Amino acid sequence: MINFGRTSTNQFALWWRNVDKLLFILMISLMLLGVFFAYTSTSSVASEKIYKTDYLLIAKHILFAFFSFLILTSLSLLEAKQIEKYCILGFIITSFLLLSVLIFGVEVKGSKRWINLIFFRFQPIEIYKPFFILLCSLIISNSKIGDLKLRIFFSFCVLFFSLLLLLNQPDVGQSLLIFSVWLILIFVSGVSIVLLISLGSAIFIGIASVILLFSERFSYIFRRLKTFFDPNKGDNLQTQKALEAIKQGGFTGRGIGEGILKERVPEAHTDFVLAVIGEEFGILMILIIFLIITFIFLRVYSQCNTENNLFRKLVLIGLSCLIYLQSIINLGVTLNILPNKGMTFPFISYGGSSMIGSGIIFGILLCFTKRKLS
Repeated sequence: MINFGRTSTNQFALWWRNVDKLLFILMISLMLLGVFFAYTSTSSVASEKIYKTDYLLIAKHILFAFFSFLILTSLSLLEAKQIEKYCILGFIITSFLLLSVLIFGVEVKGSKRWINLIFFRFQPIEIYKPFFILLCSLIISNSKIGDLKLRIFFSFCVLFFSLLLLLNQPDVGQSLLIFSVWLILIFVSGVSIVLLISLGSAIFIGIASVILLFSERFSYIFRRLKTFFDPNKGDNLQTQKALEAIKQGGFTGRGIGEGILKERVPEAHTDFVLAVIGEEFGILMILIIFLIITFIFLRVYSQCNTENNLFRKLVLIGLSCLIYLQSIINLGVTLNILPNKGMTFPFISYGGSSMIGSGIIFGILLCFTKRKLS
């Protein structure tokens, strides 16, 4: 008789022996902090505004955190070769979901970025991003395709396809994010600085030209930029309230439940969750959260130095840069250093799509940083 219990125990013991424990603990700490702060920022006030029911948002966040944890651990149990084998299939599926947004998507504030499901609104770009990085890394690292320039061209085709779908939503913030990560990938692959700058400049000019040519379609971009550079010429209420909340919180905060930002700003529990945290727990807690995400980035980066496989190295750098850039953008928007882009903070901001996407990214990072079996 096969002892499935013993087999499962042995698999878990093998996984625990080889997984990067510090990285795993940092990721789970970030997730648990996100659940705790979701409780403080999505309490009865936000739930009543959206669902007319107390504490439904925090219940949904806990459920999404649980699913995200399952995804994270399941992916970390796999071998890197398994993820490499199925990354093309994953990209095809997520591309179909991203394409379906243009057909079945729900329009909110002039943009189609979400698909209405029974339980929640799903944003496909959040799970598309990791598979975009996986496919680009696979193409760039595959010497069978041809020389480096040809591989970069094929990866550019993937980027162009992605930008085409995103700019049609439109979603300029996510477009610039994946474009930036793509530049990092081709830089790490060994391309010359001259070619890198030329490609980067050409694509950036292309995106800017599309925005200018279809200015009515991207009117929200101009409104946000106008408000950012001159707050008196636009509605800058959210950012102003977020900055005021952080100032009132000071270094140690006003205390749990004492914040009022979540009652005044509709997106306090998503885009401006760091401001809610700063108001109630102080700048110190924001620094702790950002230190955790920084340690995760540095830990993954240190693993890259010992990785000889180009595909795995590109994936590690691409995914870690994606998470870190997104975190910096969210913090920059909160502090009014950057225009509002609607970018969530991984594992901290409320949002089912963001939680699931972060679970995929962190799960792959854990898988690719596991200790190699001799």
